[in-house]
Amino acid sequence: MSLARFLRHWRIPLRTLPVIAVLVALKYLVGHYGWEIVELNPLYTSIVAGGIFLFGLILASTLSDYKEGEKIPAEIAAACENIYREGVEVKQTRKGFDLGALCRTLLAILAGFKEDLKDTASRQALAALDGLSASFLEMDALGVAPNYVVRLKTEQGVIRQSLLRAYYIQRINFLPSAYFLVTSVIVLLIGLLIFTRIEPLYLALIIVAILTYIFVYILQLLRIFEQPFQPEGTTMDDVSLFLIEELQERIGKAG
Repeated sequence: MSLARFLRHWRIPLRTLPVIAVLVALKYLVGHYGWEIVELNPLYTSIVAGGIFLFGLILASTLSDYKEGEKIPAEIAAACENIYREGVEVKQTRKGFDLGALCRTLLAILAGFKEDLKDTASRQALAALDGLSASFLEMDALGVAPNYVVRLKTEQGVIRQSLLRAYYIQRINFLPSAYFLVTSVIVLLIGLLIFTRIEPLYLALIIVAILTYIFVYILQLLRIFEQPFQPEGTTMDDVSLFLIEELQERIGKAG
């Protein structure tokens, strides 16, 4: 496994380790100098369990957007390929049809979609999508059956809908107040744990390390679920765009 692939697959754990190291060191200093001012209480178990339940509830809510985001590249690729294949058939029966222009428009849509994911304000794919109308008008002028053209316009509508859904998911944060609540709970729980007297000290360090790993990991997962599209493939949890890339290659070779 290459270094880049290793870092991509283990990005979240590796980013969590420095936080664990800092908090464990802080807990050690607090325990070593006797600054622990809170006595261990049986209610701790309930508090930690309640926090984990809250995190699970919010993760389940954001997971729906992530799962919807996984469908979008396949929907866009399928609709674009349907339009491309229909264009190839039209070219076989009507030699005057400009198939190259249709291919260039489809490639602009696919490339624009990948670029739009890098900037939430970009709408390159949506602008390129309007270029399909010129090819549809050309088909109509060449005598292609109206229901045939209507079917292609329906596919154009599917692409537009999928693009708008992707823009919305990528830009809108799920309940910012809930994310603030999760962050606050994590800070309070870990802060309370650091100033709680737990004997022996090594056991306290292990508990801090484990809970910090769980909580900080969950916090980073929430960020990934909120923005599932990462064209650079920064983590192993990103929504894959391989179908978009494969279609770009096929249309590029044919066009």
